[in-house]
This record gives sequence, structure tokens and C-alpha cells, in this order.
Amino acid sequence: MASRGGVKVLLTEGSSSSARQTLYGLDRYTVDILDPSPWCQCRFSRLVRRWYRCPSFSQSPGAYLRFLADRILKGHYDVLFPTHEQVYLLARFRDALQRRVGVALPSFEALEQMQCKSSFARLLQRLGLPAPETQVIRNPAELAPATGFPCYLKLAHSTAGYGVRLVQDAEDLRNALADFEREGALAEESEVVVQQPARGIQGVAQSVFQHGRLIAAHCSEAHDVGIGGGQMLRVSASHPMVIADLQKLGAHLHWHGALFVDYFYDAERERVQYIEANPRIGETLSARICGVNLCDLLVQISLGNQMEPVGPTEAGVWSHNGFQVLLARALKGAGRRELIAECWRLIRKKGPYRGCQNEMTRPAEDWASLIPAFVVTFGLFANPRLADRIVRRTVENYSLPETAVQSIHELPADLAEDFFRELAC
Repeated sequence: MASRGGVKVLLTEGSSSSARQTLYGLDRYTVDILDPSPWCQCRFSRLVRRWYRCPSFSQSPGAYLRFLADRILKGHYDVLFPTHEQVYLLARFRDALQRRVGVALPSFEALEQMQCKSSFARLLQRLGLPAPETQVIRNPAELAPATGFPCYLKLAHSTAGYGVRLVQDAEDLRNALADFEREGALAEESEVVVQQPARGIQGVAQSVFQHGRLIAAHCSEAHDVGIGGGQMLRVSASHPMVIADLQKLGAHLHWHGALFVDYFYDAERERVQYIEANPRIGETLSARICGVNLCDLLVQISLGNQMEPVGPTEAGVWSHNGFQVLLARALKGAGRRELIAECWRLIRKKGPYRGCQNEMTRPAEDWASLIPAFVVTFGLFANPRLADRIVRRTVENYSLPETAVQSIHELPADLAEDFFRELAC
């Protein structure tokens, strides 16, 4: 692929829907990607110059960091763009990275307060920001007497909803804890968040900050949720109170880079409740088609350019998550006929998809985006039960389980600097 622009950008992974949507916002730049999977969806894109197979970020964070340092030195990139949970590792070694490449990252201390669900719950309480009734339990044995049902049980660290369970009764609670222990996600001193269900419609607010100052933000409401509770069918929205709270959060943490929060908005009571935060960019196509390119702004901030705040995005614009709708339906038990019917509605823009834009597959911008859509769609038509395997293998490429968090904390503080010095010789 020929170079499209003078700025060279390296994406930290290419498997997630966030990475795919990021590509559409970086179409004027030269983009390379890292990913452990040769089948990552962003490899199939005219917007990507090269894919580099890297070690698994979650299984071998030290090896991933060394590979990343090598690519930064050899590739002479202008910007390192964290698309998903790799931001946790990058923030741990922010200073060493920022001496070699443009990258917009908050301090590791600030990032932990947003990445860790228990820390975020405590942060909301300190700042007086609204949340559903929430308890942080340190000893899992204390959960049963402290829990009112129904409630959500949340591990301190998880990705794509794999560490979040809705429990209806004591038996559900025991089963959830047993699953977490079997997966190695619960240690003796693990913190677990117990949260009552929020009221209203689920929303997401995405934002980009420059040294504590909000540069741009975009809100959307979920009218159907899919994998990991993510927005499968969404409409852009105007929620000024959420934007004001984002400004408060960002200023308090002196946030630098991307950030999004999940919340519920109760229109009748004009009330919002925050449930989670993610210190990364998220799925950005909705913002882009509503007038704000968050990804481009993040690149400019990474380059050190002083940015002025951007006005609000357009409300009332509908979009959907493309072939991931079919994955979500299959995970919920849809059979072959149901999937074919749903695919037909997507293609014809019928029913709930009338007037919606596809966030994932956009052949007019990237003809190769059809490839992962075709492969997944026809795979599900052949065997709908493949959905769980597809999703789990994909999420493994960018997830941040508790084991990875512990491994990252154990890495020597000067490891990245040592890698750069070694590789430069």
C-alpha cells in the first residue's frame, strides 16, 4: 500500500472493533498495526500498510513491550496509538515511550483509578458523582451476607464483559464466584464490586483530553446491546450533564489522552448514574459521522500540537455494529434461519436498521473491510455455535485479565528504557 501521509502511526492491536473503527478516523495517515493473530480483522484493510505479529500482550507483557520498542526504533513512527487495553502497559512506561514517539497517555496513577472498577467506584464517591448503590468487597467470602439481589458482580479488572455477571440469587452468586476462581481471576485479597442495577437507558460518553482540558466528547445511547454489554445499535445523543462530569473527572486526574465512561441516563428524572470507565478511545465511528473525528484529534495531541476544544456532535444519528450483531445474536442462541433473516435486515436496512450506518464494514472507504464480515457471517451460517469461540479468541488478543495486571506491576520500572538502549546498539 502506498503511503497516504507524512505522519506514521502504529496501532497497538488490530483485533478489536475499536481498532477497526480507529482506522476510518486515520485514513489520511500511514498506519501499521501490531497483533498476535494473523487473522486479526484490521490486517484486512486497504488503510493498513503493514501488520507485525507480536507476542500476546496479556500473556507476555514484557515480551510485548520489547517487541513494541523494537518496532518504534525500526519504524521511526511519529505516533503510537493505543487502541485497547495495551494502554495499561504503555502508561506504566509512559516516560520512556514519550522520549521516542508521540503518545498521549495519562499518568499510571491516574489510569489505575479509571481502569480498576473498584478504584473508579471510590473515585466517583470522592468527587460526588452519581452511581448506583455500590459496595467494594475485599474478601469474596463476605459477598453473600453483603449482597442484595439482583445485582452485578464485577471483577476489578476485566474486558468485554467477561468479568461482569448479573446475579439473581445466592445460587447465581455461588456459580459466578466458582467460575471466577476456576478461571484464576480471584486471589485471596481480590476486590470485587457489587453494584445494584441502574435505571434508564445505557449510554457511552467518549472523550479526548489534553493535559486535563477536555478537547472533544461524544455521547450515544444504546438501543440494543451485544458482546460484553457494548452498544450494538446506537443513536448519538446530547447529554450536557455527562460532558460536565467528564470535564470534572479529567481536570481532577489531569487526564491526557482518550477516555470513555459507561452510564445510564434516566430522562424522566433527568438523572445519570456512572457504572464503569475505560481509559482508551473505544468505538469512534459514531462520533466521526456526527462531525468529530476523535482519532485524528488524539493523533494531533500525541504530536504535541495545542488543540482548541471542539463543539458538540450532532444528536439523533443512528448506527449499528455490523457483523458483530450476528455474533451477538448467535451468542444468545439464534439459529441459522434467524441469523440469515437478521443478516437480510442488516443488508436491506430494514426494521431497527432503517437509516443506520454500518460502523464496521464500510466498503466505500475500505473495500477490504468486507473480508472479515464475509468470513464471520458465513462461518456463523455454517455453525452458529462458532460464535463463542470467535469472540473468546478475539478478546484474548487485547484483554486485560487480573493475571496480566499483576504481571505488569511486577515488571521493573526501568524495563522499557533498558529495551530501548539494548535495541539501539
